Amino acid sequence: MDSPERSAYPEAMPQGFSPLPDTLDCAEILDQLPIALALIDASSGCFVRTNEAFREQFGRPDSSFASWWATVHRAPTAPADAAAVCPELPDSVHREIVESDVYGKDGSQHHIRTQIRLYGKHLLLCFVDLTDSDNRQDLLRQALAEMEARSITDPLTGLLTRRRLEEASLSEMHRFRRFGHPISLIIADIDHFKLINDTFGHPVGDTVLVEFALRLAGECRDLDVIGRYGGEEFVILLPSTPLAGAFTLANKLRTAISQAPFDQVGPLSASFGVAECVAGEDWSSWMTRADKALYRAKNQGRNRVVAAPESAFDERSIKHRNRLDRLTWEDGHCVGDPVIDAQHHHLFELANRLLNLVREAGPPAELHTTIRALVQATSRHFRDEEAILTAVDYPRREQHAKAHRILSAKLDALSSQSALGTLPTSKLIEFLAYDLVDHHALGADRDFIPWLRRASRDEPGVQN
Repeated sequence: MDSPERSAYPEAMPQGFSPLPDTLDCAEILDQLPIALALIDASSGCFVRTNEAFREQFGRPDSSFASWWATVHRAPTAPADAAAVCPELPDSVHREIVESDVYGKDGSQHHIRTQIRLYGKHLLLCFVDLTDSDNRQDLLRQALAEMEARSITDPLTGLLTRRRLEEASLSEMHRFRRFGHPISLIIADIDHFKLINDTFGHPVGDTVLVEFALRLAGECRDLDVIGRYGGEEFVILLPSTPLAGAFTLANKLRTAISQAPFDQVGPLSASFGVAECVAGEDWSSWMTRADKALYRAKNQGRNRVVAAPESAFDERSIKHRNRLDRLTWEDGHCVGDPVIDAQHHHLFELANRLLNLVREAGPPAELHTTIRALVQATSRHFRDEEAILTAVDYPRREQHAKAHRILSAKLDALSSQSALGTLPTSKLIEFLAYDLVDHHALGADRDFIPWLRRASRDEPGVQN
């Protein structure tokens, strides 16, 4: 909480435009891409920022999004009614892709696909010229993947942000309620951190935070989720771990911090609060119990671990503590359509092949080849599944297709990282086990089973 804020947009902003919060940190990406991009304040409908490609094509907007939209969609010689041409901004948010003819600042007409993405309180509008769609779509996908990575990563430590950590926790809590797998969390707080900043200065304090994060990561498993929760406070989410296992790990972390001096500041210590998720509680109450345990550790002299006493599991009773070593296909996973079930089974096989490569530290080239095979298989599956859902008139097929696009973007980002040799195995495991398999194949895909069954009953020759 004491680290200095970085200015994401040091250059002067046009009059009437406001600077973006540091969390987006995407000015360089926007200005380097040859795609026209604009950021809009979702609540006011005002432009926040445009990139160079946008200004070259449309000029510098000096009005609201609605007024500007009406301007570029009308012929230069014919007046247009803004209300008739441009939908209200709230409706535009839900129109993820809009194709239309627009006029540039030189009066030339272009057929443009406008893609709208919501990022926190801002809308990102991407204007893709369909005359050169393949190259521009690749650039757009890379930009969106980079922006997503930046939005979930703490710029100082490289750990997950508080928002992404909470999302991962909710995901694990869903698994806990559904399958009964234990989950625990650890809150770690550097003792007397304010004194470090006061004595050595904030740059040295930042160095301590980075080294502290590295020591935590060095003791955790790939499947553990580590995030910077704020200032000198870090949270570690431990899937498949009951209270006893979390307490043991917290003591290992405490030792890792205190056993060796930190550069520039010397010996340090940290205090830890531990809590296991119990039935019936939400994220806030779970976090509160861990925070109270941390508070007791501070009050009892610091440099110690205190655990909230509630636990529903015995360490020796956990039979599948390393369940993410393999994803097991069972008959109960079938949805009833032979094409979908066969493809799901194939995706499980590819996911297990990747998990085995991670576990055995397989060759990076083989890892990337397998990820590319997963990309192709997933793309084919999504296409076939969407066709089947359209055929059975599944009412939520548009929402399901949107989930497919999100998963595809995440998988593309992982593939790009593996090609560069920068793929964190924890992110790959999280995507395979949670995003693709549990949340989608074993979660959202279960929702359309009644429509598949109804379609089967309605087939000619099928007895009711």
